[in-house]
Amino acid sequence: MNRYSFAAAAAALSILLASCSSSKSDKKTSAPPAGSTSSAAGSSAAGSSAAGSSAPASSGITIKDFGFSGTLTVKPGEKVTVTNKDSTVHTLTDEGGMFDTGDIEGNATGSFTAPTAPGTYKIKCRHHPDMHGTLVVKG
Repeated sequence: MNRYSFAAAAAALSILLASCSSSKSDKKTSAPPAGSTSSAAGSSAAGSSAAGSSAPASSGITIKDFGFSGTLTVKPGEKVTVTNKDSTVHTLTDEGGMFDTGDIEGNATGSFTAPTAPGTYKIKCRHHPDMHGTLVVKG
C-alpha cells in the first residue's frame, strides 16, 4: 500500500470513527502498523450530526514526540479521538481524574468523552510526567 492509499484509508477510518457513537467513554482502536505514515491521522475533524440528532461531534488530538498537539477546544460531551504517533505507550488523562483514554499503544488511537461541564482541564500522560496539555470545554 503506498503512502497516498494509506492516507485515504486513514481519512476514511477517521470519518468512520467520528460517525460511530458509544455510551462507553473509554475506547481504543487499532491503528496501522508501526512505521506507517499518514497526513490525515493528525488532523482535527469536527463531525456533523444528522438533522434532529443529538449525537455530539467528534474532534481529535495528536500525541507526537512526547507532546500533545496544543490546546484543544471541544463542546461538552463531545467524543475526542487521540492519535498516538509515537512508538511508545501514552495516555491522555485529566489531572483531576475525570477522564482517561487508558493506555494507547504506539501508532494507535484511543478516545474519551469530554466532560459535560465547561471549563479548562489540565491533561497529562500517566507514563510520562513531563507531558502536559490543556483541554478547553466550551458550550
